[in-house]
Amino acid sequence: MAIARKKRTIDLLLRLVAMTSVVLAGVASCTPVASINVSGGWSGTISWTTGPMASLQSNFSLDLFDDEGDIAGSVTLPAGGSNTFEIPVTQGEVYADTIVLDAAGANPLTTPPTPVRFTFDGQVGGTSMSGVGTQFVNGSAYTFTWRATLVAPPAEVP
Repeated sequence: MAIARKKRTIDLLLRLVAMTSVVLAGVASCTPVASINVSGGWSGTISWTTGPMASLQSNFSLDLFDDEGDIAGSVTLPAGGSNTFEIPVTQGEVYADTIVLDAAGANPLTTPPTPVRFTFDGQVGGTSMSGVGTQFVNGSAYTFTWRATLVAPPAEVP
């Protein structure tokens, strides 16, 4: 009976070692993915796909600050004619090459000021990024595609 107990103990230990090896191999392959730093000034184009501006294009700009993947900053948008207005980025993230921004505020050039919200979902590649987005205004949602290019890299810290 003692031999059977030793054999079960050895089998159990071998299984435990095998499972530990599998777990450790899995953990070792889960290396963190570095995110692209999107800090700087970006200039781009919004191409409206729905709503009253469908098939029209508008220029916009982003002024972004990247703190290890958490994004802050502002979005400057057209307000008719040559007028623009700025709203803050209320939530933003970069993970690997994916960027997600949410910006909300009011267009102060309308009477009364109109609350607006923009979402940007896209891919970043070096000095360019592009994706899809949605504008929310007066209870309606309008979709667009967007593309932006880095025009003012962040200043080098000495």
